[in-house]
Amino acid sequence: MSDPNKEFDGIRQADNPLPEWWKWVFLGCVIFAGIYAVYFHGFSNWGTSEYYAAQIQDYEKEFPNRNVAVKSTDGSNPFRGNQDAINAGQKTFQTYCVACHGPTGEGLVGPNLMDKEWIHGNTDLELYTTVMKGISVERTKLGRGPMPAHENSLGSEKVYQVLAWLASRNPELKSSK
Repeated sequence: MSDPNKEFDGIRQADNPLPEWWKWVFLGCVIFAGIYAVYFHGFSNWGTSEYYAAQIQDYEKEFPNRNVAVKSTDGSNPFRGNQDAINAGQKTFQTYCVACHGPTGEGLVGPNLMDKEWIHGNTDLELYTTVMKGISVERTKLGRGPMPAHENSLGSEKVYQVLAWLASRNPELKSSK
């Protein structure tokens, strides 16, 4: 027969039952969890598709111009030369693009955006497509890294603003006209 008071490495283990209050607290937690799960999944509307749709509507009200349509059939940048858009584009570049293209756009992992050599085209339309759709690993050139697509993270308006800022800094960036 085994000893109820076991000792191992100087630690004595008594086989004492849990206090009654602890058992009641544990049982209360289990019951509360069951009731809450039934309420949350059956009767609450938090986290449902209606709540998500309401969040999307609030976002679209706050950012109504997220996806500006191209204003010309030739794909030229509608913000080229607009100083407010250029300033906003510089802020966006400093937030999202500086890690790969450097603080002045002269390249790190990504290519130099201030020189005469453009790897994936130098017109508004080509650059817009490159930034929106990204560059996969298979399409990279000259040992430069891939580029993530920014159509969902930035949207058309911010991409056009960044391209307007680049055009103001680099005369090699051509309009699609």
